[in-house]
Amino acid sequence: MERNAERTKANILTAAVAEFSEKGYAGARVDAIAKMAGCNKGMIYQYYESKERLYESVIAYEYQTLSKLEAEIIQQYTDPGELIDAIVDKYFDFLLAHPDFVKIIMWENLNEGRSVKASSTLQNVKAPILECIREAVRKGRADGIFKETASSKAVAFALITGAFSYFSNCHTLPVILNVDLRDSDFLVSHKEIVKSGIRSYLKK
Repeated sequence: MERNAERTKANILTAAVAEFSEKGYAGARVDAIAKMAGCNKGMIYQYYESKERLYESVIAYEYQTLSKLEAEIIQQYTDPGELIDAIVDKYFDFLLAHPDFVKIIMWENLNEGRSVKASSTLQNVKAPILECIREAVRKGRADGIFKETASSKAVAFALITGAFSYFSNCHTLPVILNVDLRDSDFLVSHKEIVKSGIRSYLKK
């Protein structure tokens, strides 16, 4: 019974990710999520209480998936500069593999971040990546590699905006700039621009 319940919850979450990413919170329908998940609507309310709570769970799930990957990196690198580069690579790789995440965050921004602002869970869900960057910056300062005024929040902001905009503008920039954002060489070159910008900022 417990395994079945967990499987049903996972199916609901997977269906909800697809529905919310395509239609946003306002356009998504619980009936459609239930149909995709192979369950009845009552089970969704049983497990997730409401459409709003389900939406928050979807955002939290996407962020937590990313945060788990980022948290693993800190165990692999002792050099703070290499750690920062690895975080940049991991974030780009995650966005490339999770287009639904990009769409959901774009929808949430169009909604003026109402769910993120209203949920204490969502307000703290990105803590792991910030802690990872904070530790790298702290170690870099202590080792005399990074400048004393280096801010972990500034690094996180540069990373998130530099990476996220690449994928959130994937339909317009190819037309405007005549570039193929799907080209692996172009993606690698953009990652290097983000890395070098962060390195330049951190450099003592």
